[in-house]
Amino acid sequence: MCTSTSARLILHNKHKNNMKRRLGIKGNASFPATTNHSNSTLHSCMKAPKITKKKIAAPTALAKKGVLRSNESATAATAKTNKTLLESHEDSNLLNAPRTRGRDDDSLSRFPNFNSPGGILRGLDYGGTLTFALSGSIIAAQSGLDVFGCSMVAMITAVGGGTIRDAVFLARRPFWTSETEYIWMSIITGFLTFFTWPTVLDWKEERRLSIANVNNDIVKGGTSTDRTKKNTYYDELDFALDTLDAIGLSAFAIIGAQNGVRAGMPMIVSAICGMATSTFGGLTRDVLCGRPVRIVHSNAEIYAQPALAGAVTYLGAKGMNLSPGLRIGSAIFVCLGSRFMAVKHDVKLHTWETKEDNDGLGVAIRK
Repeated sequence: MCTSTSARLILHNKHKNNMKRRLGIKGNASFPATTNHSNSTLHSCMKAPKITKKKIAAPTALAKKGVLRSNESATAATAKTNKTLLESHEDSNLLNAPRTRGRDDDSLSRFPNFNSPGGILRGLDYGGTLTFALSGSIIAAQSGLDVFGCSMVAMITAVGGGTIRDAVFLARRPFWTSETEYIWMSIITGFLTFFTWPTVLDWKEERRLSIANVNNDIVKGGTSTDRTKKNTYYDELDFALDTLDAIGLSAFAIIGAQNGVRAGMPMIVSAICGMATSTFGGLTRDVLCGRPVRIVHSNAEIYAQPALAGAVTYLGAKGMNLSPGLRIGSAIFVCLGSRFMAVKHDVKLHTWETKEDNDGLGVAIRK
C-alpha cells in the first residue's frame, strides 16, 4: 500500500536515476519501454489514496459510534445513581450502608443532628457512650484499679459491646477503628471520673445526712439498720444516672439491630446483635473487675432483657414498614419503659439458692 503520492514520486525518481546509471543512459534520454510497468505502478499508487481513505474512514466511524455508546452508557449510569440518591435520605453523612443501594432514612448519621431520626439516634448514642464510660470507671475504681485501669475499663464498657458485635457476629473491623471519637470520649470520661467522682460521693453523702437529720431518721451513733439505709440511699443523682444509662441502653440496642439488618443477618441474629451491643461491654467490665456478671446474675434488676425487647421491637416495626421515626421511637419506649419498671419494682429473674450439706455438694432449691 502507498503511503503518500509525494513519497512514492520521490522513491520512483530515485529508482529511475539508479536504473539509468546502471544502463549507462545519460542526460534526459528516454527510459526503455520496460519502464512503462513502473509508470503504471506509479499511476496506480497515485489513485491509492482514495482507496486508503475509504478503508480508514470505516474504523473512524466505528470509533465514533463506540464513543457515542460509551457516553450513552455513562449518562444512563449517572441518571440511575442520581435516582438512587434521590430515593435515599437527604442526609449525606450516613454510615455503614451497602454501596449498591441508597440509604434508608433511619440509618445512623455520622454526627448528631436534629434533621433526621438517624441524627437524633447518633446523639443518644454519644450520650450512652459517656454514661457507660462513667459507670465503668466508677466500678473499676471501686474494685481497686488505678487511673490507667479505670480509663481502659471505661473504654471497654463503652465500646466493648459494639466490638464483640462487629468482630464475632458480623466478622468485620470494629466500628471505632474509623470512628475514633468514641475512643477519645470514653477514655477522657474515665480519666476525669477517676479524679472527680470522690468529690461527688462526698457531696452526695453530705446531702443524705442533711435530709436524714431533717426527717429524724438518723441519730448520733446510728445502728446497723441506719448504715444499711445509707448504702441503699437513692436520690435524684442515682435517678439521673439510671435514666441516662437506660437511654444509652436503648440507643445501643437499636444501633446493634440496625447493623445486623445491614449485614443481611436473620432477625434473631440482628436481635442478638442489639442485645450484645448494649450489654456485652458491661459483661467484659465485670469480668475484668472480678465481679459477678450483671446480665446473668440476679444481684440487681433485669438489664439485658429490656435491651433485647427494644431490639426486637425495632425489628418488628421495620418488618411492618413503619416510618423511621416510629421504629426508633417505639424501640426506645419499650426498652426505656421496661428498664424503668424493673428499677422501680426491683424485677429480678428466678434463681436457685444453694445450701451446702455435709458432703459439700449442696441442694438446689428454687426460690
